[in-house]
Amino acid sequence: MTPSSLGFIVDRRGHTVRVAASTIGRLAVGTLVVLFIFQIIVRVLYRLIPTRFLSRLALALDAPIRQQFLSPTVVARRVGLRSGMRVLHLGPGDGALTEALTQTVGSGGRVEAVALDPDGLQRARSHLAAAGIENASVIPGNGHRLPFADQSFDAACLVSSLGRVSDVREILADVWRVLRPAARLSISEVISDPAYALRKTVELRGEQAGFERLESFGDTIAYTINFRKPMAAQPG
Repeated sequence: MTPSSLGFIVDRRGHTVRVAASTIGRLAVGTLVVLFIFQIIVRVLYRLIPTRFLSRLALALDAPIRQQFLSPTVVARRVGLRSGMRVLHLGPGDGALTEALTQTVGSGGRVEAVALDPDGLQRARSHLAAAGIENASVIPGNGHRLPFADQSFDAACLVSSLGRVSDVREILADVWRVLRPAARLSISEVISDPAYALRKTVELRGEQAGFERLESFGDTIAYTINFRKPMAAQPG
């Protein structure tokens, strides 16, 4: 006696599809884990022997993990921007997040990106040019002094940037300077990045600079912390 003889239909095709989907899912997760572990090894080597080759290799391995856990769409949504805002973007990477930020502030807003290295400068400029973005610009920076007027921005977005500047306290003091009272400072990190900074470290740095902590998203793998510049206060 078989299930079909009792009036039941054996859905072998559906079972096969479920098994295949489950297998693909496990392979995808396994691949991400392998990439993640290998990236961590490369990152450690880069910190010990900071060569340009290892830096590029680490960033290439970082891309799939970043897209999975801290994509430009996710970061742009977390920052809490509104239409018409002027936004400082420190460390634009390949330019994809800068584009997402411009879409959030709309045509009445603007994003000023400051690249921390020549490779990032060219990649971000090329991306924005190819996408036809007109309300953003990318300029080179030295990681010290920002070439903008006092209190000229409504928000600042830093992604994987603090580990790439020589003096975190100095750059956060300058970010404070260019932000208007009640402006937002959003800092995001993903653990696969060679310059990853711990959440507790970022929280401490932000508060020492005089910012108030508002909210946080994510976990140890990838997180975003939003701060606010008080209406009337002195930097820490």
